[in-house]
Amino acid sequence: MNESKDILAINLASAFRDVLRYWYVLALFSVLMLVIAFFYVKYASKSYQLTSSIVLQTENKNGAMGRGNNDLLRAFDFMVQDKNFNNEIFYLQSLPLILDVVKDMDIRISYYMRDQIIPQKTDFGLQDIYKNAPIIVVPDEGNSQPAGIRFHVDILNENRFFITAEGQNVELVDFNTDRVTGRVSNFEISGIYNFGATVANEHASFRILLNSNYRPEKFRGKDLFFEFNNLNRKVWAFKNGLKISAQGNESTLAHIRLQISNNVLGLDFLNKLIETYIERNFEEANLLANKTIEHIERQLGEISEDLSLSERQMQNLRLTRGVMNIDDKSQNVYSQIQTFENRKAEVQRRFNHFKQMEDYFGQFKDSLRILAPSALGLNDPVLNGLINELTTLNTEKQRMLGQDQTRNPRLATINIRIENLKEVIAENIDFSLKTTRSELNELSDRLDELNREFALLPGTQRELLDIERRFKLNDAVYTNLLERRIQAQIVKASSLPDAKIIEPPRSGGVAAPNAIIIYALFLVAGIVVPSGYIVGKKLIVNRLASKEDIGIITNVGIAGSIPSVPAKEKLVLNYPKSSLAEAFYMLRSNLVYYLRGQNSKVILVTSTIPGEGKSFTAFNLATSFAFANSKCILVEFDLRKPSEVMSGFELDGIPGVSSYLINRAKLDEIIIKTDEPNLDLIQAGRIPPNPIALLSDPKTHELIEELKSRYDFVIIDTPPYGLLTDSFLLMNYADLTLYVTRLGYTKKNAFSNSMEDLRKKNVPNLYLLVNGEKESKITYGYKNYPYFKNKKQNNKNAGKRPAKVSS
Repeated sequence: MNESKDILAINLASAFRDVLRYWYVLALFSVLMLVIAFFYVKYASKSYQLTSSIVLQTENKNGAMGRGNNDLLRAFDFMVQDKNFNNEIFYLQSLPLILDVVKDMDIRISYYMRDQIIPQKTDFGLQDIYKNAPIIVVPDEGNSQPAGIRFHVDILNENRFFITAEGQNVELVDFNTDRVTGRVSNFEISGIYNFGATVANEHASFRILLNSNYRPEKFRGKDLFFEFNNLNRKVWAFKNGLKISAQGNESTLAHIRLQISNNVLGLDFLNKLIETYIERNFEEANLLANKTIEHIERQLGEISEDLSLSERQMQNLRLTRGVMNIDDKSQNVYSQIQTFENRKAEVQRRFNHFKQMEDYFGQFKDSLRILAPSALGLNDPVLNGLINELTTLNTEKQRMLGQDQTRNPRLATINIRIENLKEVIAENIDFSLKTTRSELNELSDRLDELNREFALLPGTQRELLDIERRFKLNDAVYTNLLERRIQAQIVKASSLPDAKIIEPPRSGGVAAPNAIIIYALFLVAGIVVPSGYIVGKKLIVNRLASKEDIGIITNVGIAGSIPSVPAKEKLVLNYPKSSLAEAFYMLRSNLVYYLRGQNSKVILVTSTIPGEGKSFTAFNLATSFAFANSKCILVEFDLRKPSEVMSGFELDGIPGVSSYLINRAKLDEIIIKTDEPNLDLIQAGRIPPNPIALLSDPKTHELIEELKSRYDFVIIDTPPYGLLTDSFLLMNYADLTLYVTRLGYTKKNAFSNSMEDLRKKNVPNLYLLVNGEKESKITYGYKNYPYFKNKKQNNKNAGKRPAKVSS
């Protein structure tokens, strides 16, 4: 006998055989699952995969424009900061940007369609029909609308429609502000309306119009729905479906993927998203140039008026006074005054710029883009450098806040540096103002002296010189401002977009449901579910189910199989020509073969646990030997729990084995004769207090030997081996041990333990009897014989009462 096998492995092996045995169940279930998969793929809501690729500019582009040493143009270089690629990806899929895109697309109302065979109250099968809906819903802008519930519209004809909707805890959204104005616990609307008429109740007001998309045959058999959207929820839906990734670590190529329920909607969204992103970055890049041009335009406007006035005054003076030239002395004084006037004007302009810078800095010192001093005409490298550093730190701070890095230690360091820089810049501007004011005072004193000297000149020449001086001064300033405006316009014109589209948005087809994957999953489910049921049942039940299970556990030979029959046909004595009787006749023949050559034959019958048919087997086996004209006696040696098989005999008052073993009855007194001439019985008798002691007594040996001398076969019915040692004590007297198992009842672990124990004890002539086998598996070889065609007709003893004890 092989060593005991692992029960789990045995169960799995048995389950695998059952799976193969019931292959047709797996096949049918798989076909059923494939049919379900077909309908799922056909009617399930579709989602589409859209892709696009863009290159994001993250480096300073302004250095390549050949700006030379011009201070104004270099001022823009201070403002253009290198961008972080990951930050740009984050911005590209940020909620504020997507919200602006969704608002521009005006998708406050969504339209859906579904086959009518699908229940209306489920989400399954809904298809977004963006731009293809046959109706247009026009909300009343003065009313809030219920968001998040679907209105079902049934078009009755070209003039009328039926509408219905209901929901609980419904949000009310104001389409003017896109904000939730309240909630309603229960919303319901239903009725038939004309197209163009107002559909309204306490919480909704809108009109429905037919459009050119309406074709009766196109929408026949379809359910139409529409839904008012909460834009914030819609934005989250787009954000969740949007995925942006980099081509590689060193690449600035961004791959954009969007999964969405409608192809056209997805294409519109991606195009608008990229367009808005480029526009925003372009506006940001030109922010400084636009501000500089605006500032110069204001100054040009002011100086232009002064210049025109001076020119008119000078022409009028020359015409009215007849003065065309200025003498040498007057020219000399005039030249000095003009020189100092120019210097004072330059210093005054610088003072004004510092003052403007002071006011501007006080107002915009926390901005990401602070106007560089050079843009205001201040050529101060130190101040330019400080402003540039502050702008860089402010930009980095805002990026970190945008990425929710409020606990980053770097943020605290940046805040400290920003505050320190603000103080240094403010002090620098204040010092520059004081220095410039002092220089301005000195120039004013010198001009006062020259003006006193100029006052001594002839009045006409003095007046002409004064007008000409103002004209030239304003003309120089005007020319300088024109140059600066041209330079700023060149900078603006030379700006390039921060993103370049490499692959325009395009559809990649249906992303879900993936037909191949769905069919594969459902097919696997069609195999796994029934297989799992079979395996799970096998593992949970843990009982012998077939001869194959027995063969895996032990290699002990099987002497025969007993079919499962109704309770009323359990005795061969009453049904000698039944399939049960034939099984026992076959068992009898096998046992005779196994016992060939022996003069006396003692057969012991036992089992693992009660209920496996041990006593039933012993009685029917004894009957089968009696039918073969062999003298046979059945001895009930189960002294703890006597069998119920003999309950049909009138045995009350007759002593049994226990009485013989304690010397209270002789052998002839305990032998019970039956109506069958060759069949005798000995019952267990009264239950003794010490069965083991009695079985170990020499009287047991004496009893067996005496019976062997009187009968051809002695059948011993013993207690279950798996529970008690009684049967092992009696195996010493047996020529053959018949071990009964019952399919669907005997537990594998108990059976395995018993087989292993018997193997270790080296019990000779051990054979198994399989009880509870399906009748078809035993008689299939003889099913065409008339013998088995009509059991009721051939069972001549059918209905016969059990045999009685002979008088």
